[in-house]
Amino acid sequence: MGAAFLVVAAVPLWSQAPHDLGAFLDSVAARLTATAAYKNWTASAVQTITEADRNDRPEKVTVVTKTVRVTDGRRREEVLKALETENGKTLDISSRYEAQARDRREQEERRRSEEERRPQEGRPEGRCAGRMDIEELLPFGAERRPNFQFALRETTGAAGRPLVLLDVKAKTKDQRNWEGTYTIDPAVFDILRAEIRPSKMPKMVNELSVEADVRVLDGT
Repeated sequence: MGAAFLVVAAVPLWSQAPHDLGAFLDSVAARLTATAAYKNWTASAVQTITEADRNDRPEKVTVVTKTVRVTDGRRREEVLKALETENGKTLDISSRYEAQARDRREQEERRRSEEERRPQEGRPEGRCAGRMDIEELLPFGAERRPNFQFALRETTGAAGRPLVLLDVKAKTKDQRNWEGTYTIDPAVFDILRAEIRPSKMPKMVNELSVEADVRVLDGT
């Protein structure tokens, strides 16, 4: 995740008009699309999946805790724990999810090797590992933004640090349109935390949610 985030100057949000939502979203989008930010980031995430039976009743709950790290465009996902609860019994299925993560890593390495063997003109431009996931989940790009409603709230973090909570609601309900709340640093427009879920759940899933703490690594 599941989903990183210097082109933008460090101008505090509050130097802008408080109601200038469009300018704020433009600044977040610019930060996200900076190539360096895509290539070096880390996130800790908790994914909760509640599956339903044929009568749409909760049947199984899976909670996966993992870290995702992208260094120089290379993505590595580590499953810390995966627990599955069904019929009152909880099983540790971490090995199953770690095997899936290992398969994804191997597929990514094969894809990269194939790209490196291609002539330079045949390679896709401007694409970094993890970028597709981000673009699919996040609503900030110009093409994605019309599908959502946005609202800003002020808050404070540790030691009174000013932060912004951005509430996002999908206008079009779709599995690709994730909604929820983002915690953003208004000084540099970094996304610090995301609490999101699909606006439309996949088939046979009652609830799917992701809570992720994101940090852009030094040197980006």
